[in-house]
Amino acid sequence: MPWALGRGPGEPPERLLDTGALRAGDDPREVRLAEAYCTEGCCGALHVTVRREGAHVVWGDWSRPGAPRGLPEPPVLRFDAAAYDREVARAERDRGWSRPARLIAEGLRDRPGPLARWGLRPGWTGTAFGEPDTTVITYDDLPPTDGGTPETPRRQYLWHLPEDGTPPERRAAAALRRPAEEDPRGYPEPAG
Repeated sequence: MPWALGRGPGEPPERLLDTGALRAGDDPREVRLAEAYCTEGCCGALHVTVRREGAHVVWGDWSRPGAPRGLPEPPVLRFDAAAYDREVARAERDRGWSRPARLIAEGLRDRPGPLARWGLRPGWTGTAFGEPDTTVITYDDLPPTDGGTPETPRRQYLWHLPEDGTPPERRAAAALRRPAEEDPRGYPEPAG
Protein backbone atom coordinates (compact mmCIF):
# COMPACT_ATOMS: atom_id res chain seq x y z
CA MET A 1 0.00 0.00 0.00
CA PRO A 2 2.49 2.68 -1.05
CA TRP A 3 -0.33 5.22 -1.24
CA ALA A 4 -0.97 4.77 2.51
CA LEU A 5 2.38 6.31 3.48
CA GLY A 6 4.09 7.46 0.32
CA ARG A 7 7.43 8.28 1.94
CA GLY A 8 9.37 5.07 2.10
CA PRO A 9 9.51 1.33 1.58
CA GLY A 10 7.57 -1.48 3.14
CA GLU A 11 9.28 -3.46 5.86
CA PRO A 12 11.39 -6.20 4.29
CA PRO A 13 9.87 -9.69 4.39
CA GLU A 14 12.59 -10.95 6.72
CA ARG A 15 11.56 -8.42 9.38
CA LEU A 16 7.90 -9.38 9.14
CA LEU A 17 8.24 -13.14 8.75
CA ASP A 18 11.32 -14.05 10.79
CA THR A 19 9.92 -12.29 13.84
CA GLY A 20 6.43 -13.79 13.61
CA ALA A 21 5.01 -10.27 13.39
CA LEU A 22 2.24 -11.24 10.98
CA ARG A 23 0.92 -14.14 13.07
CA ALA A 24 -2.55 -13.60 14.47
CA GLY A 25 -2.73 -14.68 18.10
CA ASP A 26 -5.19 -14.29 20.94
CA ASP A 27 -3.98 -10.77 21.68
CA PRO A 28 -4.02 -8.03 19.03
CA ARG A 29 -0.58 -6.89 17.94
CA GLU A 30 0.55 -3.73 16.24
CA VAL A 31 2.83 -4.32 13.27
CA ARG A 32 4.85 -1.71 11.41
CA LEU A 33 4.42 -2.38 7.69
CA ALA A 34 6.41 0.57 6.32
CA GLU A 35 8.74 3.31 7.52
CA ALA A 36 9.64 6.61 5.91
CA TYR A 37 12.95 6.78 4.09
CA CYS A 38 14.53 8.71 6.98
CA THR A 39 12.90 7.44 10.20
CA GLU A 40 9.48 6.96 11.71
CA GLY A 41 10.09 9.81 14.14
CA CYS A 42 10.92 12.21 11.35
CA CYS A 43 8.57 11.48 8.45
CA GLY A 44 6.28 8.69 9.55
CA ALA A 45 5.40 5.06 9.34
CA LEU A 46 2.44 2.81 8.61
CA HIS A 47 1.19 0.48 11.36
CA VAL A 48 -1.69 -1.97 11.43
CA THR A 49 -3.20 -3.97 14.26
CA VAL A 50 -3.48 -7.69 13.47
CA ARG A 51 -6.17 -9.42 15.48
CA ARG A 52 -8.17 -12.63 15.42
CA GLU A 53 -11.96 -12.33 15.46
CA GLY A 54 -13.50 -15.79 15.50
CA ALA A 55 -13.02 -17.33 12.06
CA HIS A 56 -11.28 -14.23 10.70
CA VAL A 57 -8.01 -12.37 10.98
CA VAL A 58 -8.55 -8.63 10.78
CA TRP A 59 -6.10 -5.95 9.80
CA GLY A 60 -7.45 -2.66 11.13
CA ASP A 61 -6.86 0.24 13.50
CA TRP A 62 -4.34 1.65 11.07
CA SER A 63 -2.02 4.37 12.32
CA ARG A 64 0.47 6.60 10.54
CA PRO A 65 2.47 8.49 13.16
CA GLY A 66 4.33 11.40 11.59
CA ALA A 67 2.83 10.81 8.14
CA PRO A 68 1.49 13.74 6.11
CA ARG A 69 -2.16 14.64 6.53
CA GLY A 70 -4.69 13.98 3.82
CA LEU A 71 -3.62 10.48 2.81
CA PRO A 72 -6.49 8.08 2.03
CA GLU A 73 -7.57 5.95 4.97
CA PRO A 74 -6.60 2.28 4.54
CA PRO A 75 -9.55 -0.11 4.61
CA VAL A 76 -10.16 -2.77 7.24
CA LEU A 77 -9.03 -6.07 5.74
CA ARG A 78 -10.59 -9.44 6.70
CA PHE A 79 -9.04 -12.83 5.98
CA ASP A 80 -10.25 -16.36 6.58
CA ALA A 81 -8.27 -17.29 9.72
CA ALA A 82 -7.39 -20.85 8.67
CA ALA A 83 -6.19 -19.73 5.23
CA TYR A 84 -4.31 -16.78 6.76
CA ASP A 85 -2.52 -19.01 9.29
CA ARG A 86 -1.55 -21.50 6.57
CA GLU A 87 -0.19 -18.76 4.31
CA VAL A 88 1.84 -17.06 7.05
CA ALA A 89 3.27 -20.44 8.15
CA ARG A 90 4.13 -21.29 4.52
CA ALA A 91 5.85 -17.92 4.00
CA GLU A 92 7.84 -18.33 7.23
CA ARG A 93 9.10 -21.79 6.13
CA ASP A 94 9.67 -20.92 2.48
CA ARG A 95 13.23 -19.90 1.68
CA GLY A 96 12.64 -19.65 -2.05
CA TRP A 97 11.95 -15.92 -1.82
CA SER A 98 14.87 -15.36 0.53
CA ARG A 99 17.04 -12.45 -0.16
CA PRO A 100 20.69 -12.65 0.77
CA ALA A 101 19.91 -10.24 3.63
CA ARG A 102 17.79 -12.81 5.41
CA LEU A 103 20.34 -15.57 4.99
CA ILE A 104 23.24 -13.34 6.06
CA ALA A 105 21.38 -12.10 9.14
CA GLU A 106 20.70 -15.71 10.18
CA GLY A 107 24.33 -16.66 9.56
CA LEU A 108 25.71 -13.77 11.61
CA ARG A 109 23.28 -14.50 14.43
CA ASP A 110 24.19 -18.20 14.47
CA ARG A 111 27.95 -17.72 13.94
CA PRO A 112 29.21 -14.40 15.36
CA GLY A 113 32.78 -15.75 15.70
CA PRO A 114 34.29 -14.36 12.48
CA LEU A 115 33.27 -10.78 13.37
CA ALA A 116 34.22 -11.17 17.05
CA ARG A 117 37.70 -12.26 15.95
CA TRP A 118 38.16 -8.71 14.64
CA GLY A 119 36.60 -7.01 17.68
CA LEU A 120 33.26 -6.47 15.95
CA ARG A 121 29.66 -7.46 16.56
CA PRO A 122 26.81 -7.79 14.07
CA GLY A 123 24.26 -5.01 13.74
CA TRP A 124 21.27 -5.15 11.41
CA THR A 125 21.21 -6.65 7.96
CA GLY A 126 18.58 -5.76 5.38
CA THR A 127 17.90 -4.41 1.95
CA ALA A 128 19.01 -0.92 0.97
CA PHE A 129 16.30 1.72 0.71
CA GLY A 130 15.55 2.37 -2.92
CA GLU A 131 17.79 -0.52 -4.01
CA PRO A 132 15.95 -3.76 -3.17
CA ASP A 133 18.66 -5.82 -4.89
CA THR A 134 21.40 -4.43 -2.63
CA THR A 135 22.04 -5.97 0.76
CA VAL A 136 23.36 -3.79 3.59
CA ILE A 137 25.28 -5.50 6.39
CA THR A 138 26.10 -3.43 9.46
CA TYR A 139 28.43 -4.19 12.32
CA ASP A 140 30.23 -2.14 14.91
CA ASP A 141 33.12 -2.19 17.32
CA LEU A 142 32.64 -4.26 20.46
CA PRO A 143 32.40 -2.26 23.70
CA PRO A 144 35.85 -1.65 25.21
CA THR A 145 37.22 -4.16 27.68
CA ASP A 146 40.51 -2.39 28.35
CA GLY A 147 39.36 0.23 30.82
CA GLY A 148 37.40 2.33 28.34
CA THR A 149 33.85 3.32 29.16
CA PRO A 150 30.67 2.23 27.39
CA GLU A 151 30.38 5.85 26.23
CA THR A 152 33.63 5.53 24.28
CA PRO A 153 32.67 6.22 20.66
CA ARG A 154 32.42 3.13 18.52
CA ARG A 155 32.35 2.95 14.77
CA GLN A 156 29.57 1.39 12.81
CA TYR A 157 30.36 -0.08 9.41
CA LEU A 158 27.99 -0.43 6.46
CA TRP A 159 28.88 -3.00 3.85
CA HIS A 160 26.81 -2.79 0.64
CA LEU A 161 26.52 -5.94 -1.47
CA PRO A 162 24.93 -5.21 -4.84
CA GLU A 163 23.14 -7.87 -6.85
CA ASP A 164 25.64 -9.87 -8.87
CA GLY A 165 23.41 -12.44 -10.52
CA THR A 166 24.28 -15.35 -8.24
CA PRO A 167 21.57 -17.15 -6.22
CA PRO A 168 20.86 -15.71 -2.74
CA GLU A 169 22.33 -18.77 -1.02
CA ARG A 170 25.68 -18.40 -2.82
CA ARG A 171 25.84 -14.64 -2.22
CA ALA A 172 25.11 -15.15 1.48
CA ALA A 173 27.69 -17.93 1.83
CA ALA A 174 30.36 -15.76 0.19
CA ALA A 175 29.51 -12.80 2.43
CA LEU A 176 29.68 -14.97 5.55
CA ARG A 177 33.05 -16.45 4.51
CA ARG A 178 34.73 -13.12 3.84
CA PRO A 179 35.05 -11.90 7.49
CA ALA A 180 36.63 -15.26 8.38
CA GLU A 181 39.36 -14.60 5.80
CA GLU A 182 40.06 -10.86 6.10
CA ASP A 183 39.45 -7.93 8.42
CA PRO A 184 35.91 -6.72 7.66
CA ARG A 185 36.78 -3.14 8.61
CA GLY A 186 38.61 -2.84 5.30
CA TYR A 187 35.73 -3.09 2.87
CA PRO A 188 32.61 -1.32 4.14
CA GLU A 189 32.09 2.39 4.45
CA PRO A 190 32.38 3.60 8.06
CA ALA A 191 29.19 5.23 9.32
CA GLY A 192 30.34 7.01 12.44
